[in-house]
Amino acid sequence: MAWKTKKMETKKVPKRLEDENNQTEAKIVVGLCTFNRYEQLKEALDSLSRVQLPEKVKVEFVLVDNDENGGAKYIFDANVPDMPFECHYFIEKNRGLCNARNRVLEEAINLGATEIAMFDDDEIVTEEWLVELYKAIKNSKYHGVCGTVYRLLPMESSDLVKRFWETKKFEKERSLPMIGTNNCIFSVDLVKPDGMNIRFDNEFNFSGREDLVFSFDAQVKGAKFMSAKEAIVIEKFSKNRSTIRYLLRRWFAGGLSDVAVARRYKFQMTRRTIVEIFTIPLRLLSFIPIMLFNHVNGMQTILRVASSIGWLCGLFGKRANYYMKHKD
Repeated sequence: MAWKTKKMETKKVPKRLEDENNQTEAKIVVGLCTFNRYEQLKEALDSLSRVQLPEKVKVEFVLVDNDENGGAKYIFDANVPDMPFECHYFIEKNRGLCNARNRVLEEAINLGATEIAMFDDDEIVTEEWLVELYKAIKNSKYHGVCGTVYRLLPMESSDLVKRFWETKKFEKERSLPMIGTNNCIFSVDLVKPDGMNIRFDNEFNFSGREDLVFSFDAQVKGAKFMSAKEAIVIEKFSKNRSTIRYLLRRWFAGGLSDVAVARRYKFQMTRRTIVEIFTIPLRLLSFIPIMLFNHVNGMQTILRVASSIGWLCGLFGKRANYYMKHKD
């Protein structure tokens, strides 16, 4: 679904933090959430230890472990000596993406951050990643910046699956409707109590779309986002995620979550419901002839059917709770 936000009410944007000389006092807190992804976390922290730091900027790192038993602590301790900045480890006992990310926000505020950067625990950051993110937000009027995510799939993945996870690098810096928490930096003004005071909504703890809702809530209060094409992270896909089955499950869950998003912002529920009902049989009928001529378009048709079914199931109260049981 192509979300449109142009009708949202906007309010005055708080000023960025400035010192008496009208110069930005920069302190970036890099936040990372993890849950039982030990091997991926090792690689993520190893890459972070080699990241270049922006000049005249203080950087600190916060790792939030969503495992109440603190399973990631030994990995954190093993990597701290190699880090070029101060590191902090916290356990968030309340399960869910939003709980963990909100803990990052709270700790970043407590540490006096002016900007918060985020990436995921199954990603590797490039050496220039943080420099490029900060350069983009420092030299712009935007409150949030989103970088490029390269996807690295197992060699044995089918060409069809690889096509659907193809990296789309930003060709140039441009405005964006949202920032993804898998590669972003944003002003602390978005989350400070005396600023916009935005948080990740716990309704989306296990369903996904939480960063979309976070971005929309910020836009309602006047925030603007842009891309930073050279701020690059590499997302490593597991075998479980590199399958057609996973794609179907993800699109179905996306349809479920879209209902919750549409209800929240009072988007055109009736119109989309009518469209989904009538397009399901049409897409199914067209699948075989399309598949004969173009496998990619045929697969796209089936994925859209999965999304439509998810939307209709969402209308009847089914929730997307995949991340409650899985960690991929």
